[in-house]
Amino acid sequence: MASILYIARMTKKLNHPDDIGMNPRLFPWRDSFKAGAIWMFLVYLTDIPGLVLLKHHPDWPMLVRVTIVLLPFICGYLYVRGVVRWIEGMDELHQRITLQSFNFALVVYLFLSAGWFMLARAGVWDALAQSTKVHFEYVPWNNCTFIICMTYILFGAGYSTLKRRYQ
Repeated sequence: MASILYIARMTKKLNHPDDIGMNPRLFPWRDSFKAGAIWMFLVYLTDIPGLVLLKHHPDWPMLVRVTIVLLPFICGYLYVRGVVRWIEGMDELHQRITLQSFNFALVVYLFLSAGWFMLARAGVWDALAQSTKVHFEYVPWNNCTFIICMTYILFGAGYSTLKRRYQ
């Protein structure tokens, strides 16, 4: 029975990171949905509107407010689960490149956010806002949508750099 499952798995097309968004087929979103993109979009659709609802309706019951706050985190968890399953469907080389790219994205995001808060503590953003009227202190480093967007962008930069190593 195990050999039948192994053969079935081997005949299935392996996931490839370049399939997402770069394939001009009839249904290019199908591969993105396999990688958890639907959950990523649900994070976007629940995070910002939820913040607006909480801001304008602070008198709503606690259970409703907690549900609004937890919904993006639940969708975020399901997004990460979809990405992990997508990575598990790759061959070893693409798994390695993809995991290194995600590691790069997470580490760079952590350093950027920590550096951002250190510069805010030093008063750099206040001084910049007074002199140029540009308010960088309002960048939402702790927002689910911002976190996913930044790690997605940084993943793309890391992936395009790291895949050259194996060409």
